[in-house]
Amino acid sequence: MQTNNSAAKNNIRVFGTVAVMTASAILAALSIILGKFLSIPVGNSIRIGFENLPIVIASILFGPVIGAATAVVADIVGCILHGYPINPIITVGALCIGLISGYVYRQIAKNDTEHISTDRSMHWVKIFISVVAAYAIGSMVIKSLGLYIAYGTPFQTIVFRVITASVSAVIDATIVWALMQNKSFMKEIGRIIKR
Repeated sequence: MQTNNSAAKNNIRVFGTVAVMTASAILAALSIILGKFLSIPVGNSIRIGFENLPIVIASILFGPVIGAATAVVADIVGCILHGYPINPIITVGALCIGLISGYVYRQIAKNDTEHISTDRSMHWVKIFISVVAAYAIGSMVIKSLGLYIAYGTPFQTIVFRVITASVSAVIDATIVWALMQNKSFMKEIGRIIKR
């Protein structure tokens, strides 16, 4: 029989520490608020908002698996709280945004870690590529497919989704870059990861 301490460690194994799990839960809650309650609805199939920003932050700062877990929790809990039916294809799209943004960022930055803090424009490019790749696959393709299959969303609406996702990707990448340039913010993130 496991002790309470070892059972608790097994429950947070994906997150590594309670501090990272707590930060991820806060980011999931922020995603729900930004996506389901503070977004601007355009018709029945489109919301203009920043629900993916906290997911991208979790993925780039804590890793792709944590980003994916944060995205799935945010999507499912957000649908339940707002009264939307859970669409598994859209949930997979959210998972891909969380997974791909962190994975691509880590792959790009793997061999170039010494230049991240010194070359600010190149760091923004790395974040931008990561976010655009995640949005292209997760939002523009998978979520649009989920909307088309579940609700018969017309093609012109899907084209509008691609445009809004592109604009959101640029804004989100810039916000993540600005946060990562803030030394106080990154110091706190370092403390969360080390706990």
